[in-house]
Amino acid sequence: MLPYKTIISVDRVSSVPLYLQVCNEFIKKISCGEISSGLKLPGSRKLSELLGVNRRTIISAYEELEAQGWLEVKPNQGCFVSSKLPITKGQQLEGGIQRDHKTESIFELNDQLDFLEYYTPPKTSGFELVIDAGYPDVRLAPMRSLTKNINGIMNGKRSVKLLNYSDSFNGDLLLRNQVVNYLAETRSINVSTKNVMITRGSLMAFSNIFRVLLKQGDKVIVGDVSFKVANDIIRIAGGDLVKVPLDNQGIDVDAIEEVCKRERIRAVFIMPHHHNPTTVSLSAERRMKLLMLAEQYRFAIIEDDYDYDFHYNSSPILPMSSSDRSGSVIYVGSLSKTVAPGLRTGFIVAPQNFIRELSRLSRFIDCHGNMALERAIAILFEEGEIRRHMKKALKAYRVRRDLFCKLLKEKLGALVSFQVPEGGLAVWVTFDLSIDLSKLREVTIKKGLLISKSVFSDIEGNKLNAIRMGFASLNEKEIEEAIDLLKESVNDSLN
Repeated sequence: MLPYKTIISVDRVSSVPLYLQVCNEFIKKISCGEISSGLKLPGSRKLSELLGVNRRTIISAYEELEAQGWLEVKPNQGCFVSSKLPITKGQQLEGGIQRDHKTESIFELNDQLDFLEYYTPPKTSGFELVIDAGYPDVRLAPMRSLTKNINGIMNGKRSVKLLNYSDSFNGDLLLRNQVVNYLAETRSINVSTKNVMITRGSLMAFSNIFRVLLKQGDKVIVGDVSFKVANDIIRIAGGDLVKVPLDNQGIDVDAIEEVCKRERIRAVFIMPHHHNPTTVSLSAERRMKLLMLAEQYRFAIIEDDYDYDFHYNSSPILPMSSSDRSGSVIYVGSLSKTVAPGLRTGFIVAPQNFIRELSRLSRFIDCHGNMALERAIAILFEEGEIRRHMKKALKAYRVRRDLFCKLLKEKLGALVSFQVPEGGLAVWVTFDLSIDLSKLREVTIKKGLLISKSVFSDIEGNKLNAIRMGFASLNEKEIEEAIDLLKESVNDSLN
């Protein structure tokens, strides 16, 4: 008899019922040939003793296996593994029980994605202080109000409709209405709900936009130092990147014009406010010229305005979408920075025919979305909670920006250079060439401070000794502690 006590394992703390665990274990062992076709299985009483479970558990497992066609019950003879199953060669167990932790597939992988780096999530556990790339402080988010709204939705009559399949692939209508009103009041973007699609954050927005917009080999202009994730999304969609320089007024629009004279450009991707990573903003003059070029050369402008809501010194320049008269701008916004990244709620504003094309694709990717969450966020807008949160967050982030920049200058002096950003949640800090940023990061980690490990290069491929350093997610006390540890780490790395 097979060593069932060893090859059939059960986890008594698992939420999966024991009979299903036994059933699934048998299926796996039969599938890989460890338990062969036609084999007679132990009686329910015997197997229950071997596995140390109730006999009724084994009876239920056998019944389930029979129902699925894995077992045959022969009257007065017992339970047998079905003889109709294809015969598989048994595998020798080495070093104990064989597990299903497979490392290699039998099929080939898609080598067209080889340019993508494997992402290793940063291990933030154990670090009291993290200088991120520019995230909001989720501790300020109106989670109590959001929770109240979700509970109200789930316990009310609306839950039946919101938890069922949606008849719209563009998102909750109430939230789209609120976005339309919000954009009109804060950005002078005057559109209807037919121009708006709700997405699971801005990355899903970019993915869908470029999959609809691009054909293989289409050229997309980006800044020479740009948002790498967006660049990768463009390449996944088949686009070829054309990089042009950036300066303190944003992307070089004259350089874009020269490229358009030489070759056909399908789209230009820009971050007009607080460009990621450099934090520079596109000047008003360049915005107007870019709109003229888009109309002349008939390319799309993808305007990623993720940071519009955070300006400290003056009112922001209105988005290009607000001045778009030819239908060339596809505007992307997100509540990930406004409220909290985990909400994964963004929006696309575009000409109606493009939104319709996005809808055709969206129903195969995210046909329903998270309608209950979208409705809860819509109520936050409706009740004025988003505006109150923004006012509170803006005040807090301005204080944090000023303190962060002040301490950077005081503690590190000539070893760093940066411009105090007019808005956004991060500072673009260039370190003296005597400082090896990789070594510096290793030192900070030992001291309990985690900093970004992003490495940026310019258009010639020269490595930039700079880091995008977020200040918003740290309160004043945390900022002081973080900069002190950074100073200590810099000194240690130089010795």
